Parts: sequence; C-alpha cells; structure tokens
Amino acid sequence: MFLRTCWYVAALAHEVTRFLPLARQLLGDRVVLFRTLDGEAVALEDRCPHRYAPLSAGKVGENGISCGYHGMSFDRHGVCVANPTQPGERISPRAQVRAYPLVERHGVLWIWMGEASQADPSRIPAYTYYDAPGWSAETAYLHVSANYLLLVDNLLDLTHINFVHGDVLGSPDRAAGMISRTDITDTGVVERWFSPDAPPVPAWQGIVNAPWMSGNVDFWMDMYWEPASNMMLDVGITPAGTDRSAGTGIMNMDCVTPETATSTHYFYGTALKASPGDQSTIAFWMRAEAYAFDQDKRMIEAVQGNMGEAWDILAMDTVINKGDRAALHARRTLRKLIAAQNETQGDASLALTA
Repeated sequence: MFLRTCWYVAALAHEVTRFLPLARQLLGDRVVLFRTLDGEAVALEDRCPHRYAPLSAGKVGENGISCGYHGMSFDRHGVCVANPTQPGERISPRAQVRAYPLVERHGVLWIWMGEASQADPSRIPAYTYYDAPGWSAETAYLHVSANYLLLVDNLLDLTHINFVHGDVLGSPDRAAGMISRTDITDTGVVERWFSPDAPPVPAWQGIVNAPWMSGNVDFWMDMYWEPASNMMLDVGITPAGTDRSAGTGIMNMDCVTPETATSTHYFYGTALKASPGDQSTIAFWMRAEAYAFDQDKRMIEAVQGNMGEAWDILAMDTVINKGDRAALHARRTLRKLIAAQNETQGDASLALTA
C-alpha cells in the first residue's frame, strides 16, 4: 500500500546520535537509527535475527549496534560481527539484518525503503534553502494518528487555511476572493493560491516590520508536491499590486512519511533570508507553524476517527470540491506508481486505490 521506490525523511538529523539508538516505524517496517563513531548515520532493521529482540533496546558501539538480549553485534551493513555467547565459533551467515540506504542532506536523514540497488541519491528532493548561505532554517517533528494521504490532501488543499487557521493564517471572508491554479509538472504537481489586495493576517504582522504593512497586501502560496509525499510551500506577502521581489517570502518544508496505515511522521521546517545571528523572525514563524499544525493535527485525526480503521477516504464516496484538484492528481499519480511497483514485484493484488 506504500510507494517504496522513493526517498522519505526518516528523522531530523539531530534526532540521531552516537549515544542512544532511535526506534522508528517507517512504512510498516521497524527501523533502528544510530551513528557510528565517525558520525555516519545508519538505518538497520530493528529486529535481531536470534530471538527477534529490538536492536533499539541495545547499545551503540564504535561502528555498529549490539543486541541487548544476548549481545550479538551488527555493523553498519547489518552483518553480525560478534556473537559473545559463542566465542571462537563461526558466525552463521544468516546472522544479519537489513540495512537501508540512508543519506544525510538538508538537515534531515533520507531513507530508501525499496530495493537497495535502486536507491539513487540524485532523486532526493532539493531542499537547498535549508543549508544555503544567507538563509536561516529550523526543522521540527510532529506525530499524527492518521493516514499519510490525509496530510498530503490537507497540504495540497490550501482552501482550508481560511477556516482551520482563520485566527493566524487567513480568515473566512477571504475564501471567495482567492484565485487558484493547478500546474502539472514532470515530477509532480504545484498548487498555487493567491489572495490579492487584502489586509495582512496575524502571522505576517508578527514578522514583517515595513511601512507597507499598514495597507493591503497580496498573499501567495505555491505548494510543490513530489511522490510519494515530499512537499515545499513557497509562501509570502508583498505590497498590493507589486512583484513578489518587493515583499517577504518563506520556504516551508513539509515531508510526510507513513508510519502505519493510520499513523504518520510529519517533518516540517522554515527557511528564510535573515540577518546573521537574528533568529527572532524564524523563531516567531516556527511558533506560528507549530500552532497551525496542531490545528491541522486535531482536524485530521478527527477525520481519521470518523473513518475508523479505513485509510482510503476516496473509497468512502466523499464529495469533491475544486480545492481537491491537486490532491486528486497526487493520489492518481501514486496509484499508478504503486501499481507499477507491485507489478514489478509480481503482486498486482497489492495495488493502491488512491
């Protein structure tokens, strides 16, 4: 039910250390993340092949991890290199665990959940703003008890901001005046929303200190999506009737990684141009994002609650609005990609209805 032939965010880079292993379920797989002595981040199957104890309950060593049950040690490639209960004896070639391709880039750890030989780092989304000179960036994590596609739908349907986030990012009276366009690209889809000639909303009033903020502004939101669930929001305001370059913009990272059919890891961040050493603006925006995303979390988890154990809302005969256009395209694209993946694996019965 998941697309495995793509890169997902497994963790924020600072979450993974040399000292304590991090257990995380990704696309239904139990994975342990840790760093070796030289700082390399590693992702292994979180299950010792001896008695199936979680390796995340063990200890990180110089170049690998040892099981907390009987001490078997596994290197960064998942190969057992020590079995202390049987010193001097040959280690079984079956004593190994799966190692997942893992790349550290843009402040996060990218994992490939499919066949390791197909992992191509050049396909990792280019969130270059998150480590570019002249930009400040922060990232955060949120767990959501709902299917990951509900989050993708929410992020691509920008009409909801005037209602769910009406106290910070929009207002219901703006809804009728918003202009939208959906662009299909070679790699995904871009959903563009534009709110012209209106007073600035509270979130922007908190970070932009300019004379033109006393008048009306133009407000843009361009959400970029690539399979399976990596997104970037180009959002900003500018004096009404002027080019974007005259205003202020922010690049928001939104990376959604399935945990199970009904739970999701949500990694998000903010990147903006800022004066060196000035973290006040980005700190304010991160607080605003955390507040808004908690609003999203409550709404999406309530939707999942009404769906029960089901995960495909389109199979439940829902009403479709214009704001769902980009989300529908994303789901159709995923359906085709997953069907092709499963056909290659010889099991067409696993195809996703998205």
